Amino acid sequence: MSLTYERYEFKKFIKELKSKVGRGTELISLYIPPGRNVYDVVKYLRDEYDQASNIKDKLTRKNVQSAIESIIQRLKLYRKIPENGLVVFCGAIPQGKDRGTEKIEIYVIEPPEPVRSFQYVCDHEFYLEPLEEMAREKKAYGLIVMDRGGGVIALLRGSNYKILNWVSSDIPPKHSAGGQSQRRFERIREERVHDFFKRLGIRANEAFLPIEDELEGIIIGGPGDAREKFEEGNFLDYRLQKKVVANIPLSYTEEQGVRELIIKAEDLLKESTLYKEKTLVEEVFRLLARESGKVAYGIHEVETALMNGAAEKVLILEDIPVKKIKIRCSQCGYEEQRILRKDREVLLKDWKCPTCGATIYESEEVDIIEYLGELGKQTGAEIFVISSDTEWGTQLRALGGVAAVLRYETRE
Repeated sequence: MSLTYERYEFKKFIKELKSKVGRGTELISLYIPPGRNVYDVVKYLRDEYDQASNIKDKLTRKNVQSAIESIIQRLKLYRKIPENGLVVFCGAIPQGKDRGTEKIEIYVIEPPEPVRSFQYVCDHEFYLEPLEEMAREKKAYGLIVMDRGGGVIALLRGSNYKILNWVSSDIPPKHSAGGQSQRRFERIREERVHDFFKRLGIRANEAFLPIEDELEGIIIGGPGDAREKFEEGNFLDYRLQKKVVANIPLSYTEEQGVRELIIKAEDLLKESTLYKEKTLVEEVFRLLARESGKVAYGIHEVETALMNGAAEKVLILEDIPVKKIKIRCSQCGYEEQRILRKDREVLLKDWKCPTCGATIYESEEVDIIEYLGELGKQTGAEIFVISSDTEWGTQLRALGGVAAVLRYETRE
């Protein structure tokens, strides 16, 4: 899945489902692959409905059968299963502490990737592993940073890298003495080098072979010529050797070297989320320097640009530090909406209804990313959710966590 608002929505949906917990095995998860006949699925569910009559607990039996019936009624709305299949979650969700307060809730989605197999699971929580796998960033790059002093194995997935292993080296420094002593020392040193390369290759194989199909490529880097000798020596498994796309000279090793490698290999990482985020944020700052009238930043400015249809691209920080609050007067029903920094909720304590003067109110929080995303859908703007824990996320945070590239200049 690409770096879009839709991906954010999908991950948020999974998170919401994960919070749903039943009192017993009353939550049903149904995965239907594409091509499956709707009639056959309904027949299967009818059989499960009959089997549920054997459940001893009366309330559990009632809740499970009610959930199955709700799913059947929803499936009757489909003439055929969609192209990627269908996923249905339904069950009795407790509305209070007491037993018997459960309410049947149903969620139906067409997933972003094809459902692989038919699955019916009844448990105390929804079965989400297949959806979580779809939400996970698939494209990955293996990184190896090394010199004769040691090596680091890392994985770049999405907008973040992770250190998978550190491989130490016990290679002694070069010997300056002459004669037999020097030749013996150099022989020992080369044996140590070979042993280090071998151990580094084994650790890299262990890290990368299990995800071989997800690897877009492996990039090796480091100071000196050790990186070249390591690649030439076939210390990587032959399947991984085919995936080596570059061997880049670096100034640094260890984690600093990993960051340098990512920057130097940007031409090879154009399909990665990290590169896309970097490109988007750099575009905003480039326009700010040259054509500032084509950029809006800050929540209120971007909101206005979206409402006016002026925004072409909107970048929103994943943990943007603002929230949208709906306020409703408990006495006269007057409603208003406010956008506040998350650390300034105390401002609402002094709220007073401008219509009747009452100070008692109800409030509801609206996800600010969803709010801006919906505005974007209405006006044809592209919405991108930027990771918070990257260099480019930090730059966007300096602009209030949100910025927009505009279709036309709005000011001099």
